Amino acid sequence: MPHEITLEVLLSQEVCRLLDSFAAAMNIQVVFFSRQGKILKRGRSCGNTGYCTIMQEKFFGVAKCVALDLEMQSRCLESGKTLSYRCHAGLNEIIAPVKVLGEVAGFVVFGQFRTSKEPPACVKSDPQAVKAFESLPFFDAESSASLEDVINILIDYIISKELISYSGDFRYQRLLTFLDSHLQMKPTLKQAARFLNMSESGLTHFLHDNYQTSFKKLLIEKRLAHAEKLWKDDPSLSISEAALLSGYDDPHYFTRIYSKFRHTTPGRARKEGSGPEKE
Repeated sequence: MPHEITLEVLLSQEVCRLLDSFAAAMNIQVVFFSRQGKILKRGRSCGNTGYCTIMQEKFFGVAKCVALDLEMQSRCLESGKTLSYRCHAGLNEIIAPVKVLGEVAGFVVFGQFRTSKEPPACVKSDPQAVKAFESLPFFDAESSASLEDVINILIDYIISKELISYSGDFRYQRLLTFLDSHLQMKPTLKQAARFLNMSESGLTHFLHDNYQTSFKKLLIEKRLAHAEKLWKDDPSLSISEAALLSGYDDPHYFTRIYSKFRHTTPGRARKEGSGPEKE
């Protein structure tokens, strides 16, 4: 992921308050994880519930919980979808990916609630554990499914309303990556704007205000630079071949564009940088 962005820089106070309030209203826990699995923040500054603490201290330890967290994050990253699962303590959790420009930047985990009124068999002989289990919020199967739907709507709202912010540099680098992978496909402003979840006018103003360029000029620059790299890597490549591989079907048009922007001919530039000219 070029210039990888993570929740460390996305976790605004407004987003935290929104998710914290939701978790508090539902009496469940919320934990923010980075893409790499690092805990960034616990909702409402809460730690584990008393029940989870008992289970970790008496039955299976913290390492087992950490391993399960990492496993579910890996699955969530691979699928890009919200997942529900039951942990070793018999509690249910929901992990939701937070995506920025189509990339998973981190995860939000809602959990430590139960969908069963019966505690795990291993703790039934421990009155303290049973009491702690029964004190946790209970959701039946239908309510649990509804909770997952609401969480997805909440995350979508955060993204659509741009409550999560990211640096302009990241957006620009994503645009460059898009152009690099579409040079031969004649990418349009409309396609690039859709890729960045922006309007065409928004992308136009973004490039003008922050980089003093236009989409057209940026595309031309990327294509010319690509042709120059092709000559550097393979001095035997002709001007026509380099033009075609850079997105120009007409080598004569490519020559005019190159001469206008580089103030020299592609033949002269190729000869000076890579070897003898080959038309």
